[in-house]
Amino acid sequence: MLHFRAKSFSATNWNGVATGVVQVSTPQADILLFHESGYFRQNDGQETRFSNVFRWTKIGDRLRLEHLRFGEKCPVFLFDMTQETDGVWREVLPHPCRKDCYRATLPAENKIVFMRWRVEGEARDEIIDYTYL
Repeated sequence: MLHFRAKSFSATNWNGVATGVVQVSTPQADILLFHESGYFRQNDGQETRFSNVFRWTKIGDRLRLEHLRFGEKCPVFLFDMTQETDGVWREVLPHPCRKDCYRATLPAENKIVFMRWRVEGEARDEIIDYTYL
């Protein structure tokens, strides 16, 4: 199961909550695929269906995150993450996308994974808090 809350501090007004499912598969020993789907409900009541596939790959002491929107053979590289002394994983370099910049932190507690996305740009200033159960 997954849940996320989006909070916008910009004119995009992308505020709301999402619920859905995540199916995790392991095609290779150091790879996890997250197949996500669900519904995002904006605070104004508008509901949108979403689906994503993310690939997490352990490479040495780093985690690589890729979005598979174009399939497994054409991944969109987001960033590598390293675990810092506080135990939280953070991106090595943020992901640029047009005029926006994506950052993320990944703390884990017990069997719950939290991921905070921070999206900043000319017209965007948003935080998206994911919880994977």
